[in-house]
Amino acid sequence: MDKRIVSVQSNAVEVFAPAKINLFLAVTGRRNDGFHDLCTVMSKINLGDHLNLSRTTSVSDVVLHCSGNLTLENNRNLAFLAAEKWLKYSGQSWGVKIDLDKTIPPRSGLGGGSSDAVSVLLGMNELSEKKLSREVLLGLASELGSDCPAFLDAGPCLAQGRGEQISLLGEVAREKLRKKRVFLFRPDIGLSTPEIFADFSRSNSFSDNSWANERVEAWQSGSLNSEQFLHNDLESAVFEKHRYFIPLFEEITAKFGLVPRMSGSGSCCFALLPENFNEMSELEERVRVAWGSGAWVKSTELFL
Repeated sequence: MDKRIVSVQSNAVEVFAPAKINLFLAVTGRRNDGFHDLCTVMSKINLGDHLNLSRTTSVSDVVLHCSGNLTLENNRNLAFLAAEKWLKYSGQSWGVKIDLDKTIPPRSGLGGGSSDAVSVLLGMNELSEKKLSREVLLGLASELGSDCPAFLDAGPCLAQGRGEQISLLGEVAREKLRKKRVFLFRPDIGLSTPEIFADFSRSNSFSDNSWANERVEAWQSGSLNSEQFLHNDLESAVFEKHRYFIPLFEEITAKFGLVPRMSGSGSCCFALLPENFNEMSELEERVRVAWGSGAWVKSTELFL
């Protein structure tokens, strides 16, 4: 059983929906369909949302509850849309009630909505006597969003194309990430993914696809360590408008010897922590001094 499936009962299932960070993100061009070509390495982390799905007798009816965040209780939520897509494709004559316990901050580049959506697909499969194949689930995930296919498997992966071309990482790369601790920090603001990509496109500073693939290959083969590998093209578009990221990044590097990076289109950032790092309190304090008491800080581990 997938380790994200927390518990299964006759008509109910609980699913853990892990957030992700982008260890490497290169934007290599703009596509004719309006999306962008990417080369990105994602790893899930041990911070995430929890979803409880229960079968109901209401045919094809989807009900979504999100305690603590009523704004997410709507039919545009990716979790809601995922359940609708699964029921329509499968032709099952039952409905589902979804209780979403939200922990991942929205508009943060952590993939919370995408992870929730794929978790619903996985949960619906567990509730059904007739399960949809991985290939079908991959197709449904691709329709829901560019980030969604990367969440179909629990492990770290390489995503290319607009995000739908997924390859799981080899054992050498996975071993580098094993038991890695991660420090997450976010200003009290969310960012719009479409706006960030639009700003980046206008700058016309796309990465070379060959360079991006060579970097990934070098890291996977062991020629680069994880800190050397960290990269995010979208930082330039974000930092151009939000100048307060740069001095904090510089301070974290100078005072703690860490390599901070933004995840996805932001606003959440992260740093991989060395094994014996014991300055967590001071690190958290520096973030709050720089970004105010509303800054969100968490420490966790990679989800492998």
